[in-house]
Amino acid sequence: PPGGCPPFERGNFSIDAYQLYPENMDWDSELCQVYIGILFNGSFGIYDPYGDKLDVVRFPGYSLDAAIHMGGVGWDARTGLASAIVGQGNAFNTAGAVVGGDNLLKKYDPRTRAVVWTVNLTATTQGAYGGFNDVAHDPAGNTYVCGTFPSSILRVDARGTHVTAWYPPAEPVDHTVRGFSGIVAHGITLVALDSGAGKLVRFDATAATAGTGVVVPVAPNVSIAGGDAIHLPAKFGGRVMLVAEHAAGVAVLRSRGGDGDASWTAAEHLGVVPNSVAALPPGALVVSTTQIGDRLYIVNDWFADPVVSGTVAGNKTAFPMVDITRQVDELL
Repeated sequence: PPGGCPPFERGNFSIDAYQLYPENMDWDSELCQVYIGILFNGSFGIYDPYGDKLDVVRFPGYSLDAAIHMGGVGWDARTGLASAIVGQGNAFNTAGAVVGGDNLLKKYDPRTRAVVWTVNLTATTQGAYGGFNDVAHDPAGNTYVCGTFPSSILRVDARGTHVTAWYPPAEPVDHTVRGFSGIVAHGITLVALDSGAGKLVRFDATAATAGTGVVVPVAPNVSIAGGDAIHLPAKFGGRVMLVAEHAAGVAVLRSRGGDGDASWTAAEHLGVVPNSVAALPPGALVVSTTQIGDRLYIVNDWFADPVVSGTVAGNKTAFPMVDITRQVDELL
C-alpha cells in the first residue's frame, strides 16, 4: 500500500503536455510520482500528480527518432529504481513483420535523476524476435521484459550485466504471431497476458528458465480481447489484476486460491469497466492502467493521430486520465 503519499483527490483530470501519448504508467509510492512511457517521442516522463508537473527525460540517439518507441515502464518497490524500455516501434507498426534493431532496457534512479545502466536486449535476441513492451521485477532484483512478436520473456540481472532468454520463442520463430503484451509480478509469481490467445500464463521466478508456463484458469471463461498491459495495483496486495483491453475498457480479475489469494493459480473474471469514450477525443484506446495515491486510472493512447510534420508524433496537447476507482471497487 502507498506509504506516506497524501490522498489524491483530483478525480478525472488531464495531463496537459504536447505529444505525451502515454503507452504505460507506473506509480512510485515512495516519491509519490508517476513514471510514463512517452510512446512516440521515445522519452521517459516523471509526473508529479499533486503539483501537476511533468519532467521529460530524453535519451540522446534514441528519443525523437521515428523508429523508436518507449513502451513499458515499471517501478521496483524494493530498489526504488524504475525500468524503461526504449525500443523499436517497427514491430508494432508492422504487426511483427519487422522485429530487428536496438531494444534497450534502461534502469533509472529517480532520486539522482540518472540512468544507472543500459542493456541492449537485441544482443540476446539477435533480432530474431521483438516487440518488447512491459516489465516486472522479482525479489532477487531481476527485471523481466516481455516481448509480443512472438511471446518471449528476457530476464536481466540486478546489475544489468547478464541477460537470459528466460522464455524464448519456439523454433522456428514466427514473429508475426502476436503473444505476450503485458507482465506482472507478485513475489516470485509472474503472470503474462498472451493477448493473441486471450489467456493469462503463470511462471515461477525462482526457476532457471521459464519452462512452458501454466495457463491460469479463469471463471467464467472469458477471453481477453485486444489486451495490452496488465497491472496489479499495490493497494490490493497482488490479489487484483487490471487488464487493459483496447476497445472494451478494463477487465477486473481476482486471484483465487492459495497464499493469501495472490497466487494466481486460478482467477475469477469480475467484469469490465468501460472506457469513458463519450468524454474522450475520438480514437482513444485503453493501453494500460495505473494507481495514483489510492485511486485507479485508465491510461488512454491515440495511435492513429496524423504525425505533425517535422516531429514524430501527433498534435494532441491534453491527455485525459479516467478515474475508475469506484467502478473497480463495486466489482470487488
